[in-house]
Formats: sequence, structure tokens, C-alpha cells
Amino acid sequence: MYTSVVAIVSALAASVAAVPDIAAREVYATWPADNFELKCFHPGGCTATFNINAPAGYVGNAPAFRAVCHPLSAEQNGTPNCEAVTDVASGSYLESLWEEASADDRVKLTVFHVWNEGETRYNASGSVEFPASSTSFEVPVTSLTAVL
Repeated sequence: MYTSVVAIVSALAASVAAVPDIAAREVYATWPADNFELKCFHPGGCTATFNINAPAGYVGNAPAFRAVCHPLSAEQNGTPNCEAVTDVASGSYLESLWEEASADDRVKLTVFHVWNEGETRYNASGSVEFPASSTSFEVPVTSLTAVL
């Protein structure tokens, strides 16, 4: 009995050790962003501005969007920070969220695109970290959820 328990535990430990620590996430699409500008105020944090867009159907029946976003490094309390540059589908909007980056000379942003399709509400999102000196970047869309 003891030998079989040891064999089972050893087999499980070997299979757990073979699993990578971080599973690769599927990238559904990428959203190109450009004209990135960073401005920091001491004290008070930083603000940024960037353009971002995606074509209709970048995933499923997602509507197109083209927007200018203005995320803040300080808490935003739900204040909308992306403005549509073109007409957007009814109930569709874009938001950006400033996250803590791995280093002071980097910026980390998460972008959300939310839209309705019939009775279903979709949320596509992705995060990206890049050098603060960059003027363009791409957001990989790694999450897609639907609420009925």
C-alpha cells in the first residue's frame, strides 16, 4: 500500500513539474496604437495620450473602432478616458487603464473594447508593457468574454 501511494505521488509530482509556470495566452487580434505621448507631473502622477483602432470583425462580429485615449496613472474612479474619433456601434465603447509597470522607464496599459450583439455583451481586452519613450505600440487581445 505504501509503495503504491509513493508511486502515485511521484507520478503526480513529475506531471506537475512538467507544466510550464505560465501558460501562453492565445492572441485573438492586435490593436495598433500610435501618437503615444507621456507627460508626468510631480507630485501627481502621469497622463498619456494615444490613438488606437481596429477594423470591424477583428474578432467575431466586433464593430470597428477608432479612438483617442487619455489614461491617468492615478486612480480614475470610472471616468471615461477614450473618445471615439468615428461613429461607434450603439452600446460600444473603449476604455484604457494604467497599470503598474515592471520598471520606472516603462508604461503598462490595459485596453477594453465593450460592445453589444443582440442580448449579449462582449468585452475584448489586452495588456501591453513598453518603453515610456515609444511613440507606437500594439495591444494583443488576449481576453474575450461574453455575458448573456
